[in-house]
Amino acid sequence: MQRSRVPFAVGLIVSLGWLSACGVGVDSKPRVLESSSSTSTLPAGPASGRVTSVLYFVNDGALVPQLSELTDRSLQTVLEADLLPPQAGSEANGTITSIPAGTRLIGLQQVGDTLTLNLSSEFDNVVGLSRQQAIGQLVLTATERPGVGRLKFEINGDPIQVSTPARGDSSIVTACDFAPLLASEDDAKSAHLEVETSRKLDARLADLNSHC
Repeated sequence: MQRSRVPFAVGLIVSLGWLSACGVGVDSKPRVLESSSSTSTLPAGPASGRVTSVLYFVNDGALVPQLSELTDRSLQTVLEADLLPPQAGSEANGTITSIPAGTRLIGLQQVGDTLTLNLSSEFDNVVGLSRQQAIGQLVLTATERPGVGRLKFEINGDPIQVSTPARGDSSIVTACDFAPLLASEDDAKSAHLEVETSRKLDARLADLNSHC
C-alpha cells in the first residue's frame, strides 16, 4: 500500500510559511552560495608590554642604578640600552653616562657564566677613570642577570685588557672588581635617587659586601 504524502506536504508548506515570516527568502531553484569576502578576526591583543630593568650610570663619579622601562628582558636589549644616555631628565640630578656616544654592541656570547661583549671602536674614545666607569656600568648591568658572573671585552672582535679599581688590569672581570665605584648611601642621598632606586642600590651594596 502506498504511503500517503499529505503529512509531508503539509509540513513543507508550514516550514516555507515560517521562513517567509522570518524574512528568509525562498528560491524556486537551487543556487550556489557565494563565499563571503569578509574575514573574522580576533580582538587585537594588548600593545607590546614594557618591563623594568636595572641599568647602571654615573653620578658624581660613582656608579648608580637606574630603573628603566624596556621592550623586553633580553640581555642584548638591556646592554644596548646601557650604551645610550640615561632616561630623559636624569641630567637634572647629575646622572650621566661615561660610555662614549655612538658605541654599539656588535655581538655578545655567553659560555657558562662568562659573557663576552664585542663593542665598536667608539668605545676606545674613553680613557682613564672614565673608562673604568664605562666598563663598570656594563659589568654591573650585565651581572644583574642571573647566570652572568664574569665578563670579557672586545673591541671590533679583538680582546682587550680591562682596567679595574680593585685589582688593576685583567682580561676577565666581575662585579667585585668595580664595587669600589658603586655609590655609597651618602652618594645616593646626594644624587636624590628615587625610593625604589635607593632600595635597589642598598641591596646591591649588601650583596657585593657579602661576596667580594
